[in-house]
Amino acid sequence: MNDRMIAVKGKLLAYGGLVFVIIVWGIAPMITLYFYQYYSPTIRIAFASLVGATGLFILSRKKLKRLNKTYFAVAIPTGFFLSVANILQKIGLQYTTPTHYAFLENLSVLVVPLLLFLLFKKKPTLLTVLGALLCLFSSYIISSMTASNGGAGLVGDILCALAGVFYGVNIACTGAFAKKLEAPLYLMIQFFTEMVISFTSAVVLHKMGIEKIMFDFRWQLVLANTVVVLITYTLCWLIRTNAMKHIDATVVAVVMPFSAVITAIVSIIAGSDSLTADLVIGAVLGLIAVILSGLGDRPAQKKQQ
Repeated sequence: MNDRMIAVKGKLLAYGGLVFVIIVWGIAPMITLYFYQYYSPTIRIAFASLVGATGLFILSRKKLKRLNKTYFAVAIPTGFFLSVANILQKIGLQYTTPTHYAFLENLSVLVVPLLLFLLFKKKPTLLTVLGALLCLFSSYIISSMTASNGGAGLVGDILCALAGVFYGVNIACTGAFAKKLEAPLYLMIQFFTEMVISFTSAVVLHKMGIEKIMFDFRWQLVLANTVVVLITYTLCWLIRTNAMKHIDATVVAVVMPFSAVITAIVSIIAGSDSLTADLVIGAVLGLIAVILSGLGDRPAQKKQQ
């Protein structure tokens, strides 16, 4: 009974933490756009991962002895997928709108159950399959708004959609392999991996003329960026990773896209997006897909219990 109460409490705290992350990540795209005046996207990711890794190193300094090969074997690959997802998405944000940026990330709902089936033979339910297909259709509707216009907007949507795929891989692998790992240590290695990849990518993109390195060293901006990173990146990823110890990876992939609703509301109010029929239809279908996937995962959880 006590164990059951502890488990229930853990789940409630996990869901509460996810609600906080959803709100913060819903506002984050607008903050990111503001900082693009002073920092290029890839170099800002590198800065964020450096701050995050350093913060977690300080937080976990007494637990470093617990690090073993398993942490590196899991965190380095997931760090790679996270890096690719972040780089694609943050570059894509320059060419599309915050709402498209947020809703196209929902493609992770399609990737997670597919990967869990391929890796662990965890068969998705009919509702999960329907949710995944509906998610794909909603992404098509949203991206078709810019596809009709072509140009940079379409490039931005494609990059954000690909980011959703890589985020899905990160979620599935974290849920499958990192449940028994301590979140701060796991994320520390993941962030150090992302830092190396992001810095390398920034240099390569700069030399190719795709993205010029830009970093404003004024202490006010560096301090503001550091605080934002610690909250939106380090703290939120720590909460999300801890939540996955109590909540199935598919459910996490399903719940997180609700941050897109907050992004849409804030973006429309700020004038960065327009409220159109295609956007409303695509968003509603995406949220229905999210709910279907969540309901579809419940039978699997009950069987495990």
